[in-house]
Amino acid sequence: MASGATRYRLSCSLPGHELDVRGLVCCLYPPGAFVSVSRDRTTRLWAPDSPNRGFTEMHCMSGHSNFVSCVCIIPSSDMYPHGLIATGGNDHNICIFSLDSPVPLYILKGHKNTVCSLSSGKFGTLLSGSWDTTAKVWLNDKCMMTLQGHTAAVWAVKILPEQGLMLTGSADRTIKLWKAGRCERTFSGHEDCVRGLAILSETEFLSCANDASIRRWQITGECLEVYYGHTNYIYSISVFPNCKDFVTTAEDRSLRIWKHGECAQTIRLPAQSIWCCCVLDNGDIVVGASDGIIRVFTESEDRTASAEEIKAFEKELSQATIDSKTGDLGDINAEQLPGREHLNEPGGGRYVPSSSVSSNTLPTADPFTGAGRYVPGSSSLGTTVAGVDPFTGNSAYRSAASKTVNIYFPKKEAVTFDQANPTQILGKLKELNGTAPEEKKLTEDDLILLEKILSLICNSSSEKPTAQQLQILWKAINWPEDIVFPALDILRLSIKHPSVNENFCNEKEGAQLSSHLINLLNPKGKPANQLLALRTFCNCFVGQAGQKLMMSQRESLMSHAIELKSGSNKNIHIALATLTLNYSVCFHKDHNIEGKAQCLSVISTILEVVQDLEATFRLLVALGTLISDDSNAVQLAKSLGVDAQIKKYASVSEPAKVSECCRLILNLL
Repeated sequence: MASGATRYRLSCSLPGHELDVRGLVCCLYPPGAFVSVSRDRTTRLWAPDSPNRGFTEMHCMSGHSNFVSCVCIIPSSDMYPHGLIATGGNDHNICIFSLDSPVPLYILKGHKNTVCSLSSGKFGTLLSGSWDTTAKVWLNDKCMMTLQGHTAAVWAVKILPEQGLMLTGSADRTIKLWKAGRCERTFSGHEDCVRGLAILSETEFLSCANDASIRRWQITGECLEVYYGHTNYIYSISVFPNCKDFVTTAEDRSLRIWKHGECAQTIRLPAQSIWCCCVLDNGDIVVGASDGIIRVFTESEDRTASAEEIKAFEKELSQATIDSKTGDLGDINAEQLPGREHLNEPGGGRYVPSSSVSSNTLPTADPFTGAGRYVPGSSSLGTTVAGVDPFTGNSAYRSAASKTVNIYFPKKEAVTFDQANPTQILGKLKELNGTAPEEKKLTEDDLILLEKILSLICNSSSEKPTAQQLQILWKAINWPEDIVFPALDILRLSIKHPSVNENFCNEKEGAQLSSHLINLLNPKGKPANQLLALRTFCNCFVGQAGQKLMMSQRESLMSHAIELKSGSNKNIHIALATLTLNYSVCFHKDHNIEGKAQCLSVISTILEVVQDLEATFRLLVALGTLISDDSNAVQLAKSLGVDAQIKKYASVSEPAKVSECCRLILNLL
């Protein structure tokens, strides 16, 4: 610890953001200003109050439909003398703002997942890094090239002063140097996800990582020095102007100031995750954290906070111990989590398309369908987990879950929605047929044909539905939206039959079917149609043609389906979770990292909003299936922070399968 030097102290605290502050950057104009971005979906410009102390929020910008995770400034040009602000978000987009408008000038689309890092270069070039494992180079509103080579999320990007040289840091633990779009060199040394990069000169740079270390590198490939001090993930690193000193922030609730290669000062903050920092031209340090507060620290006596403010900050710090019972629960109250009662489904004797959900059972039975029912593939319910660290082979870390037999994942077969009451479905179909437009009405003969389909499906007959029967089914599922749901329910059951699956999902007809069902997922549509379309998609996975169709339509289907997450219908959430689970089963077989990345992102997004524990359970099984036997997927999940997201479920007492499955996953992570 350096002694005798001036120390950094609090200058001011700036409330304004409603959620975590995820990115900070110094601004070109006005002088001394900076920009912040947050999970509250806003970007804010803060200008100095006076030469001495304090900042005022001068400008609030919105354009993202989800969390904003990173920000950078594009240098001034003739058209924009004050430069532009670029922000990246969980909506996969990059928004470009001018300093005088609250809405984006334009939006860059192209990434397939969260944009988590941005860096600008000369002549308006912009480099972006994403959870989709790629970096992209943009010029104005066009993507110039995609840098492919990393096998996990690209958490950090930097454009070097020398033209054409770019750096990317990834959750695959490597840093890559790119020249004109080609990878010239890979830097290995970090033992966990690389989270931040900072440029020292044309030939040197710094990196920080989840392994709690900072490394100084030469661009020729040599690691010159490794710095230790933090005790947890290091999220960001920023260099002081005109020298090689730097600052870092981390998950250990601290900001650390490094001078001459040593940690000269540690400042603790009253928040768990200190996500980001930037150094202003006057040497002051701006820090953003998970409590939504921006804090500025200074060496200058003139800019130091008043004695009262410092006392209030110290009091806040002393009270900021994270309560062991609620520390990982975010804003969920453990006492209010639903118990068994949520499993008593409605619909006694009445045909309700949303009521047939498989219920909770003993953990030794099939956790999806319960004991005593034949489910194809239910014998292969996974493996046992020994109390061995999956990476080192040592029994270094044991928990209660180590003794639990893993009957949950990897799931080997698709999960389907099988329950039905054919009499009620047909009754409703006949009733609504009376209200159908003349040209769409089914004749008495048509209804008999549909009854036959339903009968042979529900009685597991070996007889194949005829072409004529399938034609009538197609006609029925094209009824108007307000009456189509019983026809969709027949489709949902029929699509599991091998010949129906082949007929509706083959290369010729499949696109028409999926496009029709995707239209029914419109968030403004009828919940019954949304639910039955999702359940039909889930059941498609049973046949080879259906599985092929689902894989070819994945990007479009998942991006439409995820829009239904914000509703409050728990059955839709369960169907959405099951769809994700069935994709996970496919990706467990073929190790498609891009597909896994999309699934992990979907899981993470739905876990943010879902309340129902059956839906949560299915998402956990999907997560376990994705990361089983794949260290890249484990790294990807960790780099997306899924481990922190699911910890709260380890203490759910009912149903027990939720906490058991959660603990088994945490063992893998």
